[in-house]
Amino acid sequence: MFKKIYFGWFVLAGAFILIFMGMSARQSFGIFFKPMMEEFQLSRAALSLPASLALILYGISQPIGGLMINRYGAKKVVAFGSLITTIGVLGMSQISSIWGIYFFYGFLLGVGGTGNSFVALTPVLSNWFEHRRGMALSIMSSGTSLGQLCLIPVFAYLVEMVTWRTALMYIGILFAFTILPISFFIIKDGPSKDSKNSKNKKEVKTQKIPFPYDIPWVECLHKKPFILLTSSFFTCGFTVTVITVHWIPFATDLNFSATTAALAFAVGGGLNTIGTLIVGPLSDKLGRKIPLSMVYAVRSLGFILFILYKNDFTLWATPLLIGLTWIATVPLTSALTVDFFGSKNVAILFGLITLSHQLGAGLSAWLCGYIFDITGSYDLAFTLAAYLCIQAAVIVYFINEKEVLRMRQEATA
Repeated sequence: MFKKIYFGWFVLAGAFILIFMGMSARQSFGIFFKPMMEEFQLSRAALSLPASLALILYGISQPIGGLMINRYGAKKVVAFGSLITTIGVLGMSQISSIWGIYFFYGFLLGVGGTGNSFVALTPVLSNWFEHRRGMALSIMSSGTSLGQLCLIPVFAYLVEMVTWRTALMYIGILFAFTILPISFFIIKDGPSKDSKNSKNKKEVKTQKIPFPYDIPWVECLHKKPFILLTSSFFTCGFTVTVITVHWIPFATDLNFSATTAALAFAVGGGLNTIGTLIVGPLSDKLGRKIPLSMVYAVRSLGFILFILYKNDFTLWATPLLIGLTWIATVPLTSALTVDFFGSKNVAILFGLITLSHQLGAGLSAWLCGYIFDITGSYDLAFTLAAYLCIQAAVIVYFINEKEVLRMRQEATA
């Protein structure tokens, strides 16, 4: 029975769980923010710096990971990254100063995140699913939002019921028994040429798919699609981090409990699943730039709503609107990268695009904390986020997909 099941579905399930677990670990920093700030007597800007370090190192490691993937294969990079991530989470439970946060969270989770990242897993799924690439990438990407929906409230509950250190110990043990076995035993770079799996016609096309820029990756860096995708993904990183790092501290400043704030954050993640699962198959049929532009426009609305109104309604409405678009940018951006530059270039090029995302995220984590420290408000930070989203919506609209569509139509004619 199981021999008839295309192994790519197991790989997809494994990739989903890796994203589900790994992204949740990085997005949960806000839950531990105030307890660590109080224990170590730190300002918001000071404690935001390790978060910025993790985000920036995560970004820097993406193109490096892409080069390693091209040389050694994705499986080895995924396994190494998952091991480092697990050590980082367990180590966080034993820290005694802010320097421990820098090392275990800032450094290990930043570097180790490559193993359970879209950069490492996108080429894997692109090899297994050429025919349904948008769908497969959307399912994998939804792991981020479902992890946010399912795990973030559990993490917040653990912090309130035990201690933040004990909660991190439990999370580390959970990682050891989930992402490590999947990384070592389930993830495979692609179907072998002589295996039965490679002949599954429903999933893998038999003909070579053409790409507009089927050239060495270095020559792709000055191409217009790469520049536009890099610019828009910087905005994605900046605006998402406004929420992931500073939403729960903001909500508790308004006298909401951390659990309530985490629940609003998590429900936004639930809507993110809907948004992510819709845009992938839709883009396979209608093209990718229009849905991507709309995603940024809706996200800007979430920030504008907060700027204009601050009450019980916006506590929920803002993360819900932003959550609807949260990870929807990822399958669209990664699929556009493959569409233009091919699967052989996607690891390094999407790694560089992700680097811009993480540079935006790293800047946002520190800048929003700094803005709050000097103004006592997040208004300026949210205004900047809204402006960048509108700008990204316009930038994406100028991506020319006609070249991709023309080549695909000629190939299938």
